[in-house]
Amino acid sequence: MTDTDRRGLLAAGILTTALAGVGGKAVAKANPAEMIELWPGGAPGGSKVTVTEKAVDVLDKGSTGRDISGITKPRFSLHRPKKPTDTAVLVLAGGAFNRVVFDKEGEEVCAWLAENGIAAGALLYRLPGDGWDAGQDAPVQDAKRALRLLVQATGAKRVGIMGFSAGGTIAGAVVARGAEALYPPVDAADKLDATPSFMCLGYPYLNVPKGPRENMFPGFTKDTPPTFFFHASDDARVTMANSIQPFQELRALGVPAALHVFESGAHGFGLRAPEGSSAARWPDLFLAWAKAGGHLG
Repeated sequence: MTDTDRRGLLAAGILTTALAGVGGKAVAKANPAEMIELWPGGAPGGSKVTVTEKAVDVLDKGSTGRDISGITKPRFSLHRPKKPTDTAVLVLAGGAFNRVVFDKEGEEVCAWLAENGIAAGALLYRLPGDGWDAGQDAPVQDAKRALRLLVQATGAKRVGIMGFSAGGTIAGAVVARGAEALYPPVDAADKLDATPSFMCLGYPYLNVPKGPRENMFPGFTKDTPPTFFFHASDDARVTMANSIQPFQELRALGVPAALHVFESGAHGFGLRAPEGSSAARWPDLFLAWAKAGGHLG
């Protein structure tokens, strides 16, 4: 177990306690997280990779969390709820494709989901610029493999995917390119159907303006699962058009979709939006939407 893994388990225990009252409701404490590595023989296409994993503590919106880069052993921390569940969600934090904002948009979100009765995995994925043969598709490979391992580990009958900012690009790519193999099968887990049955995208970078990752995410189709978008109107880094336009496209395709645009919140608020702000309501709005749509057990 690496130092990052140990710190992750410790942080998960702290977060489970700290987030017990998210949304103003008392919820049962979830179990401590466990770390699951994706690739038993090493991540594919790494012969040219020379980076070393590094975690940096960053103070953001009043709390400290780890920004992790140089990931060579992709893995996810699995947060199990106290009671058995048939629903699991893979969570993809953002980080502008050069780091993973692992605590703020990963561990904290998964702890909150687990406390609300949903198994959740925070994915620490490979980064496109680190020399992997798959290039920009390296994190998409990781997300696809992680979904299958999440289903295997939990036995979930329903699986969702949640992405923030750059993590929203990756989540969208996994859904949009679901028919692609993406990587050679590794083991029995790769025979599992882990197609997301619902998706949540927080201030995702999808299509405005077109950028270097446009080939990663080709756009949604009528096969896209029901999707929940949320964004802040004052987001200067990823404009709200990245949620509004895909929402309109999905509605035109007949895909159930919900969109919440908040007056303020800027970019990257995760669960740290100021108490009382409209953006702080997204967790309760998402849970209500997911329950109403039958996506939660």
